[in-house]
Amino acid sequence: MSSIVDRPVQRRDREPAFVLPPIGLWWPMLEGTLRREVLEDLEAPLRVVVVRRIFELCELDPGMAPRTGVRLDENQRAYISGWMHAVDWT
Repeated sequence: MSSIVDRPVQRRDREPAFVLPPIGLWWPMLEGTLRREVLEDLEAPLRVVVVRRIFELCELDPGMAPRTGVRLDENQRAYISGWMHAVDWT
């Protein structure tokens, strides 16, 4: 018996999603001011300066960083939630 799984439908009404490097690499090294900015609204698009810094921390060419539309995905937001819970033991 076999089955066919439909591929996800590509939405053409928005830009293709950009995948950031693994969050476990850059989140612990991200400066506090940028980290607080991201924490203000985890659903909001990241500013260019944040994306460029992520590229720098992961030793990627910051000039290749996308300029718009970069958002944290569900797994990245879950990582940050877990990280906040782990650090907030005071």
